Amino acid sequence: MQKIKKTSFALTIFYLFSILYFATSVQAQTQNANKNKICPQVAKELQMRITSLKKVHKGMYNSIYSSLPSDRIDRYNRHVNILVGNLDREVNLMKGLLEKLQQRDQMCYERAKGLSPHIQAMHEVQAGIYKAIFDSNTGNYKKLVEKFGRQVKDISGELDKHFPRS
Repeated sequence: MQKIKKTSFALTIFYLFSILYFATSVQAQTQNANKNKICPQVAKELQMRITSLKKVHKGMYNSIYSSLPSDRIDRYNRHVNILVGNLDREVNLMKGLLEKLQQRDQMCYERAKGLSPHIQAMHEVQAGIYKAIFDSNTGNYKKLVEKFGRQVKDISGELDKHFPRS
């Protein structure tokens, strides 16, 4: 009787530890798989943000060359304010994604380092556009929108260089 209790207890402990071992090994494998997928996921999100920035640039460009003479480019123009708000949101999301990339492994960090100056330059252009609208400086706004378009093209090319599409 005593031997049966010891054997059943030993088998129970063996089964519990084997289940625990297999569960932790499976969890470790899925975490490593997710860690390897984070760079492509963030790159895909960055590509979506760039697509949104292209749409914002198109809207800003169209607002400059609008056929309506009453469309002024200043802080009271609702369409321009919405575009600037969208630009601000997209640039801040891109900065957040860049920080997420920089916190990952060394390979992600090296890739993010190449994008960092472009995103910083885009943030500066965005701040300049906001200031130009607040000051009702239409000439400066036009120059900044053209510069913004060049920045979007540059960052799109840089993203394709560091994160090639598969």
